[in-house]
Amino acid sequence: MEQGGNAFDGIVAGAFLAMVSESTLTSVGGGGYLMASAADAEPVLFDFFNSMPSGDVGAGNLDFLSVSVDFGSATQEFHIGRGAAAVPGNVPGLLRVQEKLGCLDRAAVLAPAIRSAREGIALSAQQAEFIRMLEPILIHTPDARALYAPKGNLLRGGEFFSMPEFADCLEVLAAEGPTLFQFGAVAKAILEWAEQGGLIRAEDLTSFVVEERIPLRVQFEDCEILLNPAPASGGVLIAHTLAQPEISSTPGLAHAMQFTATARQQLLDPPSRGSTTHLSVLDAAGNAASLTMTNGEGCGSLLPGCGFMLNNVLGEEDLNPGGFHRHAPGLRLPSMMSPTIALRAGRPVLVTGTGGSNRIRSVIIQVLINIIAKGNTLEAATLSPRLHFDGETLQVEPGFTDDEMASLRTIAPVNAWDCPSLYFGGAHSVSPGGGFGDPRRSGCAISFL
Repeated sequence: MEQGGNAFDGIVAGAFLAMVSESTLTSVGGGGYLMASAADAEPVLFDFFNSMPSGDVGAGNLDFLSVSVDFGSATQEFHIGRGAAAVPGNVPGLLRVQEKLGCLDRAAVLAPAIRSAREGIALSAQQAEFIRMLEPILIHTPDARALYAPKGNLLRGGEFFSMPEFADCLEVLAAEGPTLFQFGAVAKAILEWAEQGGLIRAEDLTSFVVEERIPLRVQFEDCEILLNPAPASGGVLIAHTLAQPEISSTPGLAHAMQFTATARQQLLDPPSRGSTTHLSVLDAAGNAASLTMTNGEGCGSLLPGCGFMLNNVLGEEDLNPGGFHRHAPGLRLPSMMSPTIALRAGRPVLVTGTGGSNRIRSVIIQVLINIIAKGNTLEAATLSPRLHFDGETLQVEPGFTDDEMASLRTIAPVNAWDCPSLYFGGAHSVSPGGGFGDPRRSGCAISFL
């Protein structure tokens, strides 16, 4: 942005850099959604989430196995392997946004990620914790082990993490553009890799379409909220909750969450979960961009010669409630991700979004209420305690009053947490007055004045 780039250049640059700094959460092998509100155009939602590949599941050589991941408070089963990888969409999607709405050249936008991948970054404590949690996946194959445990032990906070092969891949991408992942050397590497138990085929890469959808628009107080439309699930559920009465009060919000959870089966298919990365950008011209993307937990092996890991979204049970590999080829997988922009009189006043699996909708709703309905600052709105109804229990962070807690216990069983938690997402938000990153996810905000 200091080079004259706009919000769309900035968010795409940040997205590729996140593939280095948060490589356990996102990758060029993943997918996502970007909500764009350009100063001189109608808002649009770019959908480049992963789709079902066309390989024959019954061929008999599927590389698809179960691993157990310890999240500290709970253990969860995931499936990894080449047969867990869906068709990646991040490269065609992000570069479509940058080409259509950005103003810098592609090489300038990719330069920060290339530099960081080659020179390395110092891991934060939380980045190192993600590596620890996903250890069974990140050491599953020798190539992945060499990246995340180069000296035999998993990398720790403060140690340097580099991706030299990925830096080389990005340099070629800067020169050749997205065709590299459709017809070029990376596409060929994916197809050769997938021959050993994977499902991605040439037609899946060449026919992948970045969908440009009309955002779901809902009125909330004096703002118009732009949400991710169907076939994604998050925006639909957020809109349903915002339409309920008295949601600005804690008991009213809990009732609304409970009502939406009950109605969810009639509203949409089951939502997804997984590891996600979110960025929000706003520039002085009024261009706003909100991006949420994921690589699931990763499939467990690096793409040979390219240095990155493809997704494992075909191995997430929540994405496949009817059984694994039953989606029709080419079909977008369901997702709770919902990058969000709020407009007042047609101008963006809030750009927000979050990771957090099924809690995404709860987080965004509470940020909208705190800022738009209650008039809180970004910092206060983000730090405020959160609650989430998981279908049976109200999960509640500390900070609510005794009266509020008593009211909540009349609505549903309450699990009171001892401290704010990553469980309740990480809402990273910007407004015309500045930005604030959620400390639950070690978020940060940078202003270019």
